[in-house]
Amino acid sequence: MANKSPSERLVDQFGFLPLKWTIEFDGGKISPIPKFDKSWKWVGKYLHEDGFLYPPTGQTYRFDLETGKKIERVPKTKRPVLLHWVPASHELFLSCAGTKEALRDGAAAFIIHSLAYLFETRLQFHDWWFDGRIPIGQALKVTSSPMKVADFLSHAYRVWNMWPQDEQKRFTNILYMRSRVPSYEWDWERFMIEYTVLDGCWKMAEKLFGLSGLSQKKRPKHEDRIRILCERFSIPFQKSHLEMIARLRNDLFHETLWSKGRPCSSHDASAFRMLFELRRLSKNLIPALLEYGN
Repeated sequence: MANKSPSERLVDQFGFLPLKWTIEFDGGKISPIPKFDKSWKWVGKYLHEDGFLYPPTGQTYRFDLETGKKIERVPKTKRPVLLHWVPASHELFLSCAGTKEALRDGAAAFIIHSLAYLFETRLQFHDWWFDGRIPIGQALKVTSSPMKVADFLSHAYRVWNMWPQDEQKRFTNILYMRSRVPSYEWDWERFMIEYTVLDGCWKMAEKLFGLSGLSQKKRPKHEDRIRILCERFSIPFQKSHLEMIARLRNDLFHETLWSKGRPCSSHDASAFRMLFELRRLSKNLIPALLEYGN
């Protein structure tokens, strides 16, 4: 576990990670905020039994612009809010230089979205807002330890810092988009975002590892891309799964077909299973791109 650097400084707060852990890694530290228990109590009060925190119901009011007081409630305006706030759970300390805004777009974002990846949840800076449901309960099921998380973050942060800025941003976006997937409720919606993540991983592999269509003059088909990625990073796969994932992708993206039918309808369970195969693939590709043995 890393030792605290004398230049380490508080960079930000974020949430919500429902684990009262302190994690020290090379280049920084994550620790619970002093009011962690109070924040966790608030989150727990509204956490659904399925492990998700759902957006609250909002209502429109008219205000007096001079006094700021409510005048009246506007009828027929109740609805689930688009954006909702969640309290912070942890503080992030980093030893790197930079303004708060620059770090939120760079190193700080990479760290918190890496944590979201590890704990199968979504995380955000304390004064930024979430959209949709948040899979907070899932983080409690992850079998890990502060030491294991610190080892991953130390390695990942070191590798990420050596990448060109474009690849840093792309990889952070991959982590962010992957964390959003459980917030979507339909299988075809989750599949679309998962495939966006896979496309991002392919681009990373092209840039960092020189992967391409090998001797092919044309860019490889999507089925071949998945196979090339699996072979390069020693990820077990079934050929039939790769074919089905590529077919589902092409039908959905180009023909608005989901499993040969209409999105939001069910025809067979195979498409639903391929969603989880696709998620398993990205779970393995992320540490592979970081050259982290797992």
